[in-house]
This record gives sequence, structure tokens and C-alpha cells, in this order.
Amino acid sequence: MKRSHSRMLSGIEPTKLPDGDGKYLYVVFNYTTGEFSYSLHRISVADLKLSSRRHRHGEGKPKKLPKPILKLPYRRFPASMGFFSIGSKIYMVGGGVFISDVKPIVSRRCYVFDTCDNLLEDGPPMHHEKLRPIVLGPLNGKFYVLGETLASGDLEEFDPKAKSWTCLPCLPTDLQDESVDPCFEYKRDDYEVHSYAIVENVLLFSTRKGTYAFDVISRKWENPSSWGSVVKLPCCEQSIFLDGLWYAFPSAYRSDVTSYSFDWGKGFQESQELGVMRPSRHLKHEASEIMVPMGERTLVVVRAGFSHSSRRKCYVSFDMCRFTSKSSGKHRHPKVSRQYSTTYRMKGDLCELLGLSACLVIALKM
Repeated sequence: MKRSHSRMLSGIEPTKLPDGDGKYLYVVFNYTTGEFSYSLHRISVADLKLSSRRHRHGEGKPKKLPKPILKLPYRRFPASMGFFSIGSKIYMVGGGVFISDVKPIVSRRCYVFDTCDNLLEDGPPMHHEKLRPIVLGPLNGKFYVLGETLASGDLEEFDPKAKSWTCLPCLPTDLQDESVDPCFEYKRDDYEVHSYAIVENVLLFSTRKGTYAFDVISRKWENPSSWGSVVKLPCCEQSIFLDGLWYAFPSAYRSDVTSYSFDWGKGFQESQELGVMRPSRHLKHEASEIMVPMGERTLVVVRAGFSHSSRRKCYVSFDMCRFTSKSSGKHRHPKVSRQYSTTYRMKGDLCELLGLSACLVIALKM
């Protein structure tokens, strides 16, 4: 079925958060050495603004990142989990335990961290184990979680109101849910998801085999040939939808942000490279980066990496950007203004092998 360009983008829900100082960023770091698999740090948006002003006026070196409010020991919690937030709660799903020369032990468990009382408890488990889960949502009030390959057939929908998971139909392929014979392993790699996006009520997944779409309303996988053209996702991993445009990192090797428009007949079209570069001179090596929507026409780019002089000196930067031009009617380029930028340093003995797993924004009344 060929889609209309004028169809409303009704399914994608804007981030609704109060103005003022009631916003908090919860930054999740993963570790591949040491006794902890994850640490979770809380930073108030008001503190980000204050630190940015001090930095602009030359008041000393970057301050220390706040101590973690939660640490997850690697002996009890899996690595490579997926994260999403609902209200004041952070959900942690899937992941696996990695042992040298042994197939990973994959988890289907769900943990829920309540940021109001700092309570961590078990949540409703998924139906399928998922290694390195891909999370999309909220879409129509629900979240969608997939393993790292479409060949696993493990796409599930989470309903926060019912607090339950629903298995969704598998992508029609020649692969089964069970273990695949070694001679067919390359086919699993062909269905590994490289990037993903939400358009209307459709989940788009880009793989080596092409782009696949799942309609969350009809509960059906759609054939790309029915769209009237081949839709390719030009970005790396997740894209963020804001005010009629999609924002993403164009590749794993470029740290700038690019905006894209979308048409069912033409697919994604690059609108503008926004020049949102690393704001800190300290971030020189192995930087991981995430974009977080902060409300209407505003997002924050979070980056973590090592300094030029030492791999033991780790820094985290927050770059708050606001897009001042709407994209409605005829194509118009967004105008980006950097509201503030600030950098924190982390404790050195924890940072030797560190990555940025998630950054979630929550409106919390302390």
C-alpha cells in the first residue's frame, strides 16, 4: 500500500516535561572491567546551566560528575541491557553474561528503578531473552523492544498501564527462533539491525538485507516494495523525531548531528548538517554519544570519552541545543542555537573501559 505524504505523524509522541528546574538527567554508564556492570548518575538541568556559566567565565577545571545513585554488580546483573523510562521509573531489560569462549547467557528479565525513592525491584519479565536490546518508543503510549537481529523473531510490545509484554509476529524469513546451523549464521548477520526509526505508526529497521517495517496498528510486517520506493535509513542506530524532522548521527565515525526530512515516496532526505560538535577539548578518544529529547524543539547531546593525555581521565559533556525554526509546509532548514554546554570529569579508577549506555530525562519532584 503506497502511503500518502500528507498523512499525519500521529503516533510519535512529543516529550512533555515541565519548564524550570524540575528536570533531571539520569546517565547510565557500562563497564567492562571492575566489580560493577553499570553505574547510574543523576544530574539536575539547573546544575548543568550553573556549571556551564562557570565554565564560560573560566572558573577552574571541570567539576566532578555526581556520585552514582545506583551501582549494579556484574555478578548479579547482566551486561548489554536496554533502558527506557516511564514517569519516574527507569526500566532495564535483557542483556547477557559474557564468558570467554562460551556462548553468552542471555536474559529476559526486567528491572525497575524508582527514581523517587531510589528503590530497585523486579519488573515483568519479557517472553524472550534479548542480547543488546533495541528500544523504540513511546509510540501510542507503548514501548517496543527487539534483540539485535530481526532473525531472532523476538519483537515485543510493553504496555505500561497493563505492565505486561506482548509477543509480536516474526519477520517472515527462512530463519527460525531456535539455534541456527553454523552454515546459516551469515544469514543472521544479514538481519542484524544497524539503525532504526519511528515514522507514523511504523517501526523501521535497517539491515544488510534492506529496510523492514512493522506497523504497530495492523500488527503486520510490510513489504518495502509496496511503499513506492526503497527507503534507506541514512543514520547510525537511533534517530530522534522533533518538530517534523528526524535528528541522528550519520555514522559511527562522525560526531556531528544531521537533520532529515521524510517522505514515503522519497524516503529520508538530508536537511542540514547542524554542526553540533563536541563541546569539550577534553573529549579526544573513544567518545560514545547519545541524543536525548528534552521537550519541544530541544535536545541534549551527551558524550563520554577520554582525554588526550591519559586513558584514565574520563570526561562527560552535555550540549543543550534548541532548534528555532519549525519545519511545516514547504521544506525549511532548522536553525540551531547552543543554549549551554558543560563538562564533568569522572573518577579515574573506574574509567579504563567505559561506555555510555543511556541518558534518560525525568521530571522529578525532590
